[in-house]
Amino acid sequence: MSRPLDRELGMHRKIRRRDFLNGAAATAALLAAGATRAQADSGADLKDYPPALTGMRGSGYPGAYSVGHALRDGTFWNSAPQAVRTAEEYDLIVVGGGISGLAAAYFFQKRHGFGKKVLILDNHDDFGGHAKRNEFGAGGNLRLSNAGSFNIYAGEDSTAFQCEIYSDLGIDVARLAQQTVDPRFYSRLGMGQGVFFDRETFGADRLLKDPAPWTDFTFLYAPNPPPEAEERWKVFMAQAPLPDPVKRDLYRLYHDSTDYLPSLTPDQKVARLARMSYADYLVKIAGCDPLVCTYLRDRTYGSGRGLSSTTALSAHRRFGLPGFAGLNLPAAPGPAGGVEYHFPEGNATVARLLVRKLIPRALPGRTLEDSMLTRARYDELDRRGNATRIRLNSTVVHAQNQVSADRGGSVEVSYMRGGKLFSTRGRHCVLACWNYLIPHLCPEMQPEQKAALAYNVHTPNLWVNVWLRQWRPFHRAGVNFINAPGSYFASLILEQPVSVGGYRHSQSPDDPIVMTMLRGYETPGLHIKEQFRLGRAEMYATTFETFEHNLREQLGRTLGPHGFDPALDIQGITVNRWGHGYAYWYSPLYDDFLTTGGEPPHLRARQPFGNIAIANTASGADDSTELAIDMAARALAELALI
Repeated sequence: MSRPLDRELGMHRKIRRRDFLNGAAATAALLAAGATRAQADSGADLKDYPPALTGMRGSGYPGAYSVGHALRDGTFWNSAPQAVRTAEEYDLIVVGGGISGLAAAYFFQKRHGFGKKVLILDNHDDFGGHAKRNEFGAGGNLRLSNAGSFNIYAGEDSTAFQCEIYSDLGIDVARLAQQTVDPRFYSRLGMGQGVFFDRETFGADRLLKDPAPWTDFTFLYAPNPPPEAEERWKVFMAQAPLPDPVKRDLYRLYHDSTDYLPSLTPDQKVARLARMSYADYLVKIAGCDPLVCTYLRDRTYGSGRGLSSTTALSAHRRFGLPGFAGLNLPAAPGPAGGVEYHFPEGNATVARLLVRKLIPRALPGRTLEDSMLTRARYDELDRRGNATRIRLNSTVVHAQNQVSADRGGSVEVSYMRGGKLFSTRGRHCVLACWNYLIPHLCPEMQPEQKAALAYNVHTPNLWVNVWLRQWRPFHRAGVNFINAPGSYFASLILEQPVSVGGYRHSQSPDDPIVMTMLRGYETPGLHIKEQFRLGRAEMYATTFETFEHNLREQLGRTLGPHGFDPALDIQGITVNRWGHGYAYWYSPLYDDFLTTGGEPPHLRARQPFGNIAIANTASGADDSTELAIDMAARALAELALI
């Protein structure tokens, strides 16, 4: 029997929350939740249309990771079925259907007139890797969101391969940023960034308008900081449930120009800040109360690292966090003239447009704009006769170079699909999958390269999309982005103000909307890789019911005083668990070769061997979509395919 609190939160309600609600069951559930017949009917074929599935998504569902985990644990081959050798042979086999894999297939096909035979294998039920699409509802009530990968970039430092892909796909980043984003949409409604203090951490549940500048998604919102920042500071100093010394510390960090390292030159300061955490800088150098770190806890979670794992220099340059105004630091080196952009579905747009280029019938239409409301045709992805075939739900377990007198060099690739083991051949192979898996796929690889591949431990990332029937409580509270430094979910983000093609962002507080909740995973004191492993284990061990209960309770406590009803206002929940969300990027806090001058491990890890090359963001030691594109081109060049 449900606890009373569970019923008050709506845990008993028949919302779209689990993947197995499909067919007639989904229709009945949607109608029970108050959906229209059209919406309910659109849910009847969810099992055949991955973007509309709710419940546990991302890479965190058993069908996506169970075979890979068995391979990692050394148990797969103990009970593996006999391989069925297919009659298919390909010019190129790509392992992984994310941006790198799709880009590799595209570059290869374009250079050869789109007439080569290419097979893309992916363990998920959808293409795009981390760049997947979540959608909910239908018709005018359709809401879109990214399931993971958030934004793209273009600028003077964009490479030729990045420019080529974006141009071919019709993506003009500067034009889109200028014409499809309404950065003052929320500010015109009196809304902006807020901060929620929870009673367990701070002694009281209290939502205040945040006086500090934004640190995340700043290219989507204006103005930053808010014009009434000083009025907000007055309210903050009077009402924030923090001890007075902590409030004074925060105020001086954001207002004073104190040089906390007066004996060092600017260059020496940069070197010092690069080798200490921001948490240490605040407490040991700036003399702040440790509760200041608690308050600022979630402001770096967009990178998957907390304050104790983020260098002070990165806190200053990447996040614009306070405490550095008086240090007279030299300007940060970096790209010039660049523009960031976010599609309503995130970088799933890039993946979908690449699929359209490779398999035109899979995404009807011709322009970027007409793609936004177009459903992909998953039945076209692996159709016989396609030059490029995308085979989903197929986990590769082995890739081995083959040499014979009559065939020359080739690669044999084995994969599990539908409980059966298949084996096929290609002249070349690009491994566009996670680095950690590659040594298990390629046992003939040299130990040094296996060790280098294992160096990359990905960042876990949780992106939960909550589909709401309206957002009037957010409007009443005057917030569209909430930092919640002590709560289960660290950030609450209302739908971005972006409209493309026929898709328009939610226009009125009385209209349906999508809201995103992020949870960070941090264990201060441990090496960052161990933090990632523990965070991944916790994320995979957490049940959907726990995620749902926590988000309902947090939303009720945060916005309940402004009219939010977690039992009535939530229409659906999609939990995107990315156990290996972001490629590992180096930090002087953890990577000794940065100070000793050793070889970066990713250079050894990505070396081609035989007719196999490696393409992923890990092979470039960062996590951007643009890097994924470049790494695809590099891998093909190493195989002399472009």
